[in-house]
Amino acid sequence: MNKRCLVSLVSFFAAALLAVPPVFAGGIDHEQILKYYRKKNNLSPAVPLSVKNVQDAPIAGAKQGIIQVGNPPRTREETFLVSADGRYVVFGEVEDLTVDPFKKVMEKISLDGEPMKGNKKAKVTIVEYSDFQCPFCARGYNTIEKQVLPEYGDKVRFVYKHFPLNFHPWAEPAAVAVECAGRQSEEAYWKLYSFYFEHQKEITPANLKEKSLEALGDSVDKAKFEKCFDNRETLEQVRAEMAEGQSVGIRGTPGFIINGRLVSGAQPYETFKSIIEDELQSAN
Repeated sequence: MNKRCLVSLVSFFAAALLAVPPVFAGGIDHEQILKYYRKKNNLSPAVPLSVKNVQDAPIAGAKQGIIQVGNPPRTREETFLVSADGRYVVFGEVEDLTVDPFKKVMEKISLDGEPMKGNKKAKVTIVEYSDFQCPFCARGYNTIEKQVLPEYGDKVRFVYKHFPLNFHPWAEPAAVAVECAGRQSEEAYWKLYSFYFEHQKEITPANLKEKSLEALGDSVDKAKFEKCFDNRETLEQVRAEMAEGQSVGIRGTPGFIINGRLVSGAQPYETFKSIIEDELQSAN
């Protein structure tokens, strides 16, 4: 074989090796995944991206992990799956066809110790992720409080969770305040919850604390409430609930999970009724 042929052959194999998709260390090349994800979603270079929780996937040979978009506490997450050779990726959770998808959603929601309305042993659980300053959430409040709960009574249980949006300046402080009130009693929790939605247009960041104390009256120890509110002692809990909401598909407010079924936005009463009736029938 002459020298020219040998050089050509070496060049051919080098090019072939470069064309083969790399087998990534641990099954994943983080930078390649993030680069592809950024382009696919047309994200600015300024948007922080990171990979976490990489582990073996339920599908043999594959790996799975989570892409975190943004910096804590304002983040969202998306699960991804990568093939064994590192060439193919799927964005989204791996689904087990033997598991009830609604039950799987409910398992992600913490209900222990949460203030509840209705029957704690009801067959239908409604969890709302909401924002006290959101006008659509006020509509959702009216639907739940004036139609759903009066109609279904002890057939349902209702749990409120926080999802304050960052463009609503008093939403997060209000969520902190409600949890501070809840530390003293469920009565105080629900009193402040109702007050914010029913007086939404009267509240500002400047008067939130004053109006909260007026609404609570003698239902709380005011000194304890002020200490909790001023030091934002419940902020971690508020943000944990928001992260929980994101994990079950909440992207805006209000968002409802009814026995694992997602209802987005301030839907009319008929939407809630049809799902609740279906769930009650299925439970029989």
